[in-house]
Amino acid sequence: MNLHHLRYFLAVSRTSSFTQAAQQLHVTQPTVSGGVAELERELGVRLFHREGRRVELTMEGRTLSSYALRIEDLVDEAQDRVSAGGPVAGDSFGFGAIDAAVIYLLPDSLGRYTDQHPDVQLSIQVAPSRYLADDLLANRSEFAVLSLPYEHPRLDTLPVLRDEMPLVVGAHHPFAGKRSVRLDQVAEETLILFHPDSVSRKIVDEHFGEAGLSPRVVMEMRSPEAMRKLVEAGVGVSFLPRIAVAESLASGAVKRVKVRGVTFEREIGLAWRKGRYFAPAVRMLIEDFLASFDLVDTWRQRVDSVSN
Repeated sequence: MNLHHLRYFLAVSRTSSFTQAAQQLHVTQPTVSGGVAELERELGVRLFHREGRRVELTMEGRTLSSYALRIEDLVDEAQDRVSAGGPVAGDSFGFGAIDAAVIYLLPDSLGRYTDQHPDVQLSIQVAPSRYLADDLLANRSEFAVLSLPYEHPRLDTLPVLRDEMPLVVGAHHPFAGKRSVRLDQVAEETLILFHPDSVSRKIVDEHFGEAGLSPRVVMEMRSPEAMRKLVEAGVGVSFLPRIAVAESLASGAVKRVKVRGVTFEREIGLAWRKGRYFAPAVRMLIEDFLASFDLVDTWRQRVDSVSN
């Protein structure tokens, strides 16, 4: 059903005249007559009694009029909402983030966003980077904050934070009193590492592999918070993001030990599907997050140059 034809129909029903309807709509009278005639042919009914220049709604016309008025209101509402230029009540969107990003990087931005836009519904998928990337590719997520590097021809990424992954041990571990240890010594320890499908784990495995070492992995986990607690309790040692252990290092609950000749680090960044259009509601959250790293202009240039 053509919306223009419905508008012509409503204008005629309000004015009881094809000529006056055409004048109101700033189109020709044949355009209005043709649109209504097409609507009648499509529905297989007569919508107006035509008596000279005056027309009146038939029973079917009155029925259609009630629906057409509701459709007109919905169209106007949709136009107002879509072109509002910012978040409005009832908006919703989802994004993804690795555990560390949700705990340490996003809370301030999320707090400000929900305070300013309490009626916008957010859905956050917390998962390893590879699963977050899958959600982006499947259009299940607007953007993701994940571990880099992550390369895919349909994804674009922007590094946000370079995060060291130091070896951390409990305060009473034998390594705690040492300034540095060898990687082969670490390989003999009880290791608590991320799951093999995470970027952080791949970084650790690559360093051990390059040294020809097979570490004694006892536990594999996804939560840096849980891993930190286990290290504090002396259950094992781990390579953990510095942002995840900063408080524990400051309090002395864990100790950082240098590994000779090896630096473990990763990047955390923003990822999105190439060419994606970001609604104002989504852009506001992304830009608040990136403002902390002075990367708003860089991101805008990357996104807007593609979308334009």
